[in-house]
Amino acid sequence: MFSTFTVQPLLRGVHLDDASAAASESSAPQGRSFLDRSSTVSPSGTNSPVPKSTSIFNRNTRPVVESLDSFENHLYLGTSDGHLLHYFIEEQIASQSDLPRSRLVRRRALGFGKKVVERIMVVSALRIAILLCDSQLTFYSLPDFQPFPPQNFPPIKGVTAFCEDSAQSGHVSEDGSVRLCVIKRRIIQYYSVWPDVISDPKELSLPKGALVVTMWKNFTCLADANDFNLIDNRVGRMIPVLPVVQNSGSNAQVLKPVCIAVTENEFLLASATTSGQTAIGIFCSGAGDPVRGTLQWSSYPRALGIEFPYVAALLRGNIIEVHNILDQKLVQTMRFDSALEIRTLVQGPGLAVWMSSLARALVHQSSHPSEAESQSQQETNRIATVLARVLFAGKDTVSALVTTPLVLHADNLLQQGRVEEALLLSEKANATISDENRHRERLQAELDFIHQKSGLIYLEETLFEDAFALFLRGRIDPRVIISMLPDVLQQPDLIANVKLFGGVRELLSQRGTIQDIMVRNRDQGPELGDVFLTNAKEVFLQYLVKCKRQYRTAKGRPGPIAEAIDTALLGLWVDSSDDKNLLQLLGTANACRQDLSEAKLRSAGKHYALSIWYKSHKKPGAALEIWKSLIQGELEDSSSAVSLQDMATLLLSLQDVAVIEEYGWWIVGRDETIGLKIFMPGDSKRAALFDPDRVLESFRSKVSQEGIMTYLEYLVTQRKSEVPKHRTMLSQLYVDNIVRAAADSQSSTKHQELINEFMEQQSRKLMASGGIKSLESAGIMDTFLSYLQSNSKVDPISGYRAKLSQLLQSTPVLDADEILAKVKSIPILRYEVALLLARTGEFEECIGNLVKEVRDYQGAEILCLSGGNFQSRSKGTKAATTSEGAVPKVTAAELDKRRKLFMVLLKEYLRLPEDDGGMSLTLRLLNSQSSYLDISEVVQFLPEYWSVESLQEYLLRSLRRSHHDFKEIQVVKGLSLGENLRISEELIQLYETQGPVVITANNVCHVCGDAVADAVFMRTVDMRIIHLHCGSAAGVAAEHPSSL
Repeated sequence: MFSTFTVQPLLRGVHLDDASAAASESSAPQGRSFLDRSSTVSPSGTNSPVPKSTSIFNRNTRPVVESLDSFENHLYLGTSDGHLLHYFIEEQIASQSDLPRSRLVRRRALGFGKKVVERIMVVSALRIAILLCDSQLTFYSLPDFQPFPPQNFPPIKGVTAFCEDSAQSGHVSEDGSVRLCVIKRRIIQYYSVWPDVISDPKELSLPKGALVVTMWKNFTCLADANDFNLIDNRVGRMIPVLPVVQNSGSNAQVLKPVCIAVTENEFLLASATTSGQTAIGIFCSGAGDPVRGTLQWSSYPRALGIEFPYVAALLRGNIIEVHNILDQKLVQTMRFDSALEIRTLVQGPGLAVWMSSLARALVHQSSHPSEAESQSQQETNRIATVLARVLFAGKDTVSALVTTPLVLHADNLLQQGRVEEALLLSEKANATISDENRHRERLQAELDFIHQKSGLIYLEETLFEDAFALFLRGRIDPRVIISMLPDVLQQPDLIANVKLFGGVRELLSQRGTIQDIMVRNRDQGPELGDVFLTNAKEVFLQYLVKCKRQYRTAKGRPGPIAEAIDTALLGLWVDSSDDKNLLQLLGTANACRQDLSEAKLRSAGKHYALSIWYKSHKKPGAALEIWKSLIQGELEDSSSAVSLQDMATLLLSLQDVAVIEEYGWWIVGRDETIGLKIFMPGDSKRAALFDPDRVLESFRSKVSQEGIMTYLEYLVTQRKSEVPKHRTMLSQLYVDNIVRAAADSQSSTKHQELINEFMEQQSRKLMASGGIKSLESAGIMDTFLSYLQSNSKVDPISGYRAKLSQLLQSTPVLDADEILAKVKSIPILRYEVALLLARTGEFEECIGNLVKEVRDYQGAEILCLSGGNFQSRSKGTKAATTSEGAVPKVTAAELDKRRKLFMVLLKEYLRLPEDDGGMSLTLRLLNSQSSYLDISEVVQFLPEYWSVESLQEYLLRSLRRSHHDFKEIQVVKGLSLGENLRISEELIQLYETQGPVVITANNVCHVCGDAVADAVFMRTVDMRIIHLHCGSAAGVAAEHPSSL
């Protein structure tokens, strides 16, 4: 039967008197460590784990161990004659040649005479020990157990019991202190203890006193000779809980009460029956309310110790009973020889104990002995070292209660084939893995061992689903399971460096492969064997998918486990022809091995999957070559879904020009539309990879005129090419397309109807306007270009003309003469001829065409306003005029050019019949552009019969501007006159102070070095002579110290 605790002897033959203390060390017997002499005591108590004392001294004369505690590897024993024994337990290692040893560091008298050392309590967080002897508390530093100076830690006298805050076990509060509770005859005191000082106490009245006390944060549990009570430290209120002895009378046995803190806000109290022969354990909260069921003891406990979730109770007759706190069941009873005379049982910070049986079960082994030899030492020590918190002492011996490793009992069950019982045991142990359980790391390793070994047993029984579920729970390295199907991943050394528990590796070698298991089960028939193998692979596949989520490839180089998983998945999906999952695996980040994956895919004819693998592994050239062969039909793959667009998309993500051109031109030859996009990237960095002229030269022989035009549009509009050849070629292609479209009589007729409609609209709007100011509201501001653009979707000729016209207006560089010679021969392109005439400087003919032939009045005004340069403007925008015809800030030459152009336009308007809108256009132009039309010139061309009233607005603006100019000139002249007078005065004063400057043949300019042979010169502030034209270079002169 499984035993919860194992008794681990620590010391034998303790040096309790001066004679025995003369030997400073006690060695273990040669060949075996006494620390390894652990034996599990059965509930029946037939075996005693601690040997009988062989002392020849009488027990009445020889001192005995009364108290103990531990700190790290140090063990401190208090004796019945007022001495302290300090032992050092050397670290245990898994080496047969280096035996564990214990060493008596010191035996010292405490200065209390022959008084019993009642209790030793180690506060590990502060490295302090507190000792109770002769009703005094004294303080010692650890690990040397040296007393503190009395000014820092004065002894506390009159003490009956004390404890630390159990919630701070191994920890300190925010201020670095640990709380200490001390019971005296009539008061209870609370101290704060720091590593070097103790605070003044806070006291509460305690009329009945107390014999024992324990504490958890704000709640203190204590007991006098009769009752247990709880105190809420925050309010100082005492809560009666239960009596020490139930229904006690005058004949009731007097017992020392026992209580202990379990977890937060929970205490365990021991209450005896009336006879005192049995006792119960009550779990209660800080408010005194029951929180669990009760425990049953065969006699009243002498001491309690907790190793969660178990509580050990020391009873009379050298008996220790162990209960499970969670279900309150008795799980173990240990009976010891009466000669041992167990004196006390304590719960301490914990002592590291090494267990060889645990090491043998859980040590990890590798296939390479050299690696195992170099790593197993440290690994074994870590796994096999457990923390023993519950210690007990006989009269001259010390032992520890070590939680019996679950793996030992479970492994015994597995060897007997009782897998279900082992798993049930592991489930119970798994329920105890919590934050309070100090052994949770070791317990997890033990559970892994049980699950892994159980999984291999189930695998032998062809229970595949159960087996693989246990492999997941046991966190076994997936490479181990993959190695059992060698046809999935042919890698002989797959688990060479995999660490496995020794027992698991041994069982694995016995099981062999899945095929070996099928052979051993062939009595079921070959057909059933094939079914089992297929079922095994299906479950194995599901197992690998789950493992892939756990070992997902992280950034950087993938690990060997992820590599094995992905490669095995690839093989399984190839064998099962699961193209969907296969492509999904290869299309995402994966760690498939190159050599094995490539060979597997090629041999199975999975060419498309292989190309996806190449793509995901940054081998686009190989992927493109396969795609090319699949599209051409040279390779066949039913799972292939590749298209030319896929190839183009991949090429657009590459930077290798050679690869792009190799497959890009091939795509262009098969699909011009898709291929063109490859050489027209939107990213400027990618666009710089291609030489436009070289691409154009290749396009001439590979694509149609439409394709070339599309590429030229890309160069001009997106890449903003300033090469005249590109824009000229694009213009010529537009003209060619217009000619081809016009060759179709239906298209030509439709376009001519649209042109006639525009001209009629312009005429109707002029005639229906009824006044000059209503022209804009009537839509007369629309240009011919905007009209073409609005009809580009319904008329292809209008679309090409709109593109050509916009290009001719917006491009800064263009061979206008070459295009003009071609356009003049096409009758419908009168608007484009006008644009080209403007580019060649023939403005009179250009404006005449716009007004008479095209009737694009607004376009003509834009041309004049821009100084002969067309500007691309959106539909409906107005000319840049301001109130009162104000002139924008331009250069004198530009202003003069605009005036000349507007005079040309005015003359064209005056040539139009008045009844056809000539007068309205003329008056509108005079009013809106009066700043460019000088009245002295305009009146010479205006008909004499035009009334002054019709010209009133223009005349007012012109006269106002002329008057403004006159006044501005007068102001400037006045300012200049004043400035001249000031400068003349300064010059006269300068002559008077400095006198004249004499220029001789020896005077040279200090700027250029030439002789100053002219009366016109300048002299700098540092009295240097320079030429006037040299001094006018202010930028140069200002940088020198001799600035003007």
